[in-house]
Amino acid sequence: MGGSEVHTHLEFAAIFAAFVAVTTLFSLVSSGAGGMNGGSTPDLDMYPAFAAGEPYLEQVGEVTGFSSIQGLSGTFVDTVAVRVAHTGEGNPVDLARATVTVMAGTYLEILAPSKDTFPEPGTWSAATPRGDNLLGAGEECTIRLRLDRPIPAGESLTVLVRPEGNAPCSITSPACAPAPSSPEKD
Repeated sequence: MGGSEVHTHLEFAAIFAAFVAVTTLFSLVSSGAGGMNGGSTPDLDMYPAFAAGEPYLEQVGEVTGFSSIQGLSGTFVDTVAVRVAHTGEGNPVDLARATVTVMAGTYLEILAPSKDTFPEPGTWSAATPRGDNLLGAGEECTIRLRLDRPIPAGESLTVLVRPEGNAPCSITSPACAPAPSSPEKD
């Protein structure tokens, strides 16, 4: 019986060594084998999943916020409006395919796109000049965010708007100040 246990342990060691060898080889091949081509970094055009390009959006103006919940106005914010502009050249940015992430203190949420102009909790919408979701070079639009729970009005807020295939536009506000009037009234 003692011999079969040794044989089992040797089989396990051989299988483990083969696994380590195969995964090491795979990682070298998938990373471009930097050591084989003189230590240069792999060309980013070879890996389109990793190349995000330059951000085509930038913040324009202030970040405004207000509470849609009666009684919380001035102390909490659950609706935020940011103004962005397309800084790139050529093709318009399709905001329908963008990802919007909001961070504030312990609050972190990836918002879903809304089909309505005034989004529901946990969603966002874009008011583009043509009324569609395309934002052409040089154009500006307002992105409205509706958080799924209110945050304190003085909380530092970061919004990342990442159009498909581009680096995210990072919008950071030192404090989400309540707007003098809500966008529904404007």
